Amino acid sequence: MLRVCPSALAIAVVLGACRPSEEMSGIYISQAGDGALFPCDEAGIRFVVLDAALDARADAVHPAFVRLRGVKSRSGSPKGGGQRHFQVQQILEVRERASGECPGVAASIAPLLSTP
Repeated sequence: MLRVCPSALAIAVVLGACRPSEEMSGIYISQAGDGALFPCDEAGIRFVVLDAALDARADAVHPAFVRLRGVKSRSGSPKGGGQRHFQVQQILEVRERASGECPGVAASIAPLLSTP
């Protein structure tokens, strides 16, 4: 389960407001309202995503392939520490991951997925 310090999140949001938005696609998982986005082009990277609308749309598909527009930010040390955040501005697509899509990410998050 992902935990985010409220003050760290507030700082990330304020700093993110100064950055241009960009499109990102990847695998999104949510567990108990804590969202994580694993970009297709950066298999070892995880972004914390706190967005109720995305959670609601991705709830039926686990894990979900998503295309989002938003702002990247980072809390913590600029030398690689801390967490990466993605503030969603627009949900472009939410669907089941197609076979072979984001293969590096799919393999790396398999241990995070709970099976019913």
